[in-house]
Amino acid sequence: MALRPLLLPFLMSMAFVSAACCFANSISTSFPSVFAFGASMIDSGQNSVAMPLRSGAEFYPYGLDYFGKPVGRWTEDIGYGLLDPYLKSINGNFTYGVNFASSGSTATNTSASGDKSGGLFCLLVQVDQFKEFQTSTLSIQQGHQAKLKMAEHFSESIYFFEAGSNDYSIYGFTTDDYDTSASVNTTIAYMKIAFEALYTVGARIFIVMNVVPLGCAPGILADNRGNGTYDAYGCRADFNDLADLHNNRLAELLEDLRADYPEAQWILFDAHSIYMDAVRNPSNYGVKYPLQACCGAGGPYNCRTEVSCADNPKYVNGTYLQWTTCDDPSLYIVWDTIHPVESFGYYLAQGVLTGSHLTPSFDILEAVQSIKTAVSSSDKAYQGEQ
Repeated sequence: MALRPLLLPFLMSMAFVSAACCFANSISTSFPSVFAFGASMIDSGQNSVAMPLRSGAEFYPYGLDYFGKPVGRWTEDIGYGLLDPYLKSINGNFTYGVNFASSGSTATNTSASGDKSGGLFCLLVQVDQFKEFQTSTLSIQQGHQAKLKMAEHFSESIYFFEAGSNDYSIYGFTTDDYDTSASVNTTIAYMKIAFEALYTVGARIFIVMNVVPLGCAPGILADNRGNGTYDAYGCRADFNDLADLHNNRLAELLEDLRADYPEAQWILFDAHSIYMDAVRNPSNYGVKYPLQACCGAGGPYNCRTEVSCADNPKYVNGTYLQWTTCDDPSLYIVWDTIHPVESFGYYLAQGVLTGSHLTPSFDILEAVQSIKTAVSSSDKAYQGEQ
């Protein structure tokens, strides 16, 4: 029985993949693609395509901060390009890459339950979806040379990961005997399996985002799990310690992978330090309310577990709870529970695009241009031989 929740979404993805190859714009080999894996920080609508009208991000007020309308994207754009979700087969555009991220997903093997779409595709299912996409893409190439070129393209592309956060924000401290070390070890083990699986099929450039300080997120601050301790900035110390433990183990994992697979680039994106700096020095980011949500149903953090942003209002213990949105999202770090507003997403994006928060040093813009130049030269040489 434990396998059934995972089996359904996996079979759904298999049903979609042939349509995706037939109707979506194919990826271009003129420049590196970006393949994204993870959860709602980078999900571009995967869940809303698979299970329509079950995600709060498909309804008002989501999208107001960037698109001006709901589009099924919890975090509207943090600078990695507006990649279409993998399951978008009709009018999908995979020219620049594919987004496999699924909001609510975990690195470990959990999946959606009930009538909500959150957690629909865990990390290893996303990896399997990519492998199916890759196989299908290679199979439709005409001729041996074209297949080789496409295989090389997959190796030169960028694989971006935002995983692990939900393993702790959803399941952390849910029991009195919650073992933080065991939880982190399990999460890191699943991430390693995912990375090695992608390496086996040709991935060579990995950019892995660490976990933001969960204890500073309104959704965690409004929750009563954990031991209730706070740090000097008003953040939950227990959840921040958990995030720190994960990030330390993640850094160790990437160091081990560099030794085991030196042909690949294993790059850490330190989003945690950007977020933490904004909490400690909010005025440097134009932020006035670092621990509050822009969209929520009130309380000290404008976040209530009973009624989230876009939820239907209801009475709770005789009090009518209804969400509202702030007048100026740029004064906040977080839109709802943990997802950044568009203005703060800019700073996260800069951490990648400028390389300021990448370890080891990696210039993503230079890498893209270098590969584009090499591909162009190769194409000209090949045409000259014809």
